[in-house]
Amino acid sequence: MTKTTTRAERLGAKEKHYRARIGKFARQMKPNSVAVIVSNPERTRSNDTHFPYRQSSDILYLNGFDEPNSALLISNVENKRGKVTMFVTPKDPAREQWTGIRAGVEGACERYLAEEAHPSEKFEEVLRKALAEVDNVYYKFGHNGEFDRRFNAVWTSMASPRSLHNPEDILHGLRMIKSSEEIALMAEAARISAEAHCAAARRCAPGVKEYQLQATMEFVFRDHGAMAPAYGSIVANGASGWVLHYVSNDGDLKAGEMVLIDAACEYKGYAADITRTFPVSGKFTPAQRQIYQLVLDAQLAAIAAAKPGATLRQIHEIASDVLRRGLVALGLLPKEMRTAAGEQRIIKAIKDGKAKQQPTLATYYPHGTGHWLGLDVHDVGTNGTRSDVAKTRSLEPGMVFTVEPGLYFDANDTNVPKKYRGIAVRIEDDVLITASGHRVLTGGVPKEIDDIEALMSR
Repeated sequence: MTKTTTRAERLGAKEKHYRARIGKFARQMKPNSVAVIVSNPERTRSNDTHFPYRQSSDILYLNGFDEPNSALLISNVENKRGKVTMFVTPKDPAREQWTGIRAGVEGACERYLAEEAHPSEKFEEVLRKALAEVDNVYYKFGHNGEFDRRFNAVWTSMASPRSLHNPEDILHGLRMIKSSEEIALMAEAARISAEAHCAAARRCAPGVKEYQLQATMEFVFRDHGAMAPAYGSIVANGASGWVLHYVSNDGDLKAGEMVLIDAACEYKGYAADITRTFPVSGKFTPAQRQIYQLVLDAQLAAIAAAKPGATLRQIHEIASDVLRRGLVALGLLPKEMRTAAGEQRIIKAIKDGKAKQQPTLATYYPHGTGHWLGLDVHDVGTNGTRSDVAKTRSLEPGMVFTVEPGLYFDANDTNVPKKYRGIAVRIEDDVLITASGHRVLTGGVPKEIDDIEALMSR
């Protein structure tokens, strides 16, 4: 069945936001163009069961349709605001009883701004007609192998040449700047995630399992309306925090150690991302306090620099400078490395064989200070370019990113004084750039030492 409708005369607030996004996208395409945006594939978990389905973030951004085996075709041939054609799985009551109610072609037109909707099996037929009318085509291979195969069959059969472009060059640029509606959703994801971290801190105690803290947090996520974690939750006691993406979460919390928790929820498609490091027994040891305060000082300095016109690279350099000076003061780096220039001279001398091998800042701080955040936890931001270019892009109001410095000391590193071995600290918050500076979205969970100890005492 195929159904055609006129544009809806009355749109709700949410639909108007989607309509505006589609219009912006269509107007930035070259004249006489069509773009095809495809869904994520379903992923098999085992035998005939699947992982919970997560739609392509680009489709969620454009019209919010969340069913698999779907695609959007957006054309600016007839209207610069963009004509939307959708391909969806048709309704089938017998199947829906097993797998859930579908929107079908009618629902696609009624609720998802489609002016035409077709069963997905007609993808090649409709696509062929659409491509015959245009000069430019926007499609990104690699998101869905089945749609890639079907698109390529049509594309390679076309007689006259057409230019193929990447829709992400436009779409991801639009996604960089969050609207007030998106910011509200991200703030709610941050609020829920902060509440979960507070719950985990209150449950911290020797003998508790890492997965029990994970369960505590993920209960809070779901209990507050979030569908799922935004990424695999990290709950790492003691030296396990040295593994940056530790996800086994099966160890015991031990007295006198710290637990690093990197976990947050996804709320209505939008991700939060928070890391906190708590003392298992409720009180920091002197050595833990030294390292924790150094990381916190770096994070606070980096956040203070977040404002329009700054760059992620500058923010990283500010955090790195604080950490570098602090490590020199603690005797963990030589005094010659107190500045970035001094460190680079020593690194060059090591490479040239003129100095012995020794630790550098990267030994204890091997990652960047932040990343973009939005519909994806590691969100779009390169605008079709390399990530290093994205880090030099000037910050603008509406951009959201993380600030997450850390220090990690291998439990077996004999170059480190024994009191620091096995300590791992990361502190991460989500920061929104505003017209006048910035706003920390994740301030609902404490990070000052006294505040953490007070929270845990309750």
